[in-house]
Amino acid sequence: MSPSLNSPKAAFWRGFVEILPMTIGVIPFGLVTGIAGLKAGLSTLEITLMSALVFAGASQLVALQLMHSGAAVPLVLLAGLVVNLRYVMYSSAIARHLEPFRGWLKPLAAFLLVDQNFALTIGRYRQLGPSFTPWYFLGGGVPQYIAWVSSTYLGALLGARVPERWGLEFAIPLGFMVLLLPALHDRPSLAAALVGGLVATALVGLPYRAGLFVGAVAGIAAGVWLENRRRGRAWEDAPQEMKEGP
Repeated sequence: MSPSLNSPKAAFWRGFVEILPMTIGVIPFGLVTGIAGLKAGLSTLEITLMSALVFAGASQLVALQLMHSGAAVPLVLLAGLVVNLRYVMYSSAIARHLEPFRGWLKPLAAFLLVDQNFALTIGRYRQLGPSFTPWYFLGGGVPQYIAWVSSTYLGALLGARVPERWGLEFAIPLGFMVLLLPALHDRPSLAAALVGGLVATALVGLPYRAGLFVGAVAGIAAGVWLENRRRGRAWEDAPQEMKEGP
């Protein structure tokens, strides 16, 4: 086990430090969301409270855009739910790694589950295996939360004074690419990314950005299928003695 992960406190601060490069990408996303909140008619205080209580960038941005267009409240809530359905898949993948948590730590961990923290924690678990401690996950979630709430507040505060030539919207997909590329380490992961991206792009016109969820499901299905196929071939090529067992 890494000497810097041999206690809950050390693991927490290790996660805190290691996620900081990813946290930089959250700032332009938060600025854009803060500006979108102003356009939707919310005050700076309301925008900041929304970020502090919801803590879900993509769904917040979609909800604010719909509010700006005058959509009904049920449609705004439905859109936010659809965009956040990916967290169901995240939760199923990471739940067993966070089993040691008890009491109030479980809902806290659920609240801090965001894309960057999920990707970083899963990568660290692959390195450490059973030696992994979930306090690393909490350490990664704290700076993400602080950066998100602070940047949306700043975006609401600055409002239209942020020049469009800064291209803040372009930083959002770049931030997700930083999460994606390190995870493409074999054929199943490459297939999942390719299929998911193509399906989501093809369905970009679906309402409430449902194409994102459909693309995610399609990508996962493709990755799982290819992984099962690879394991099946490995089993067929294995020596007969291994198949028969002891």
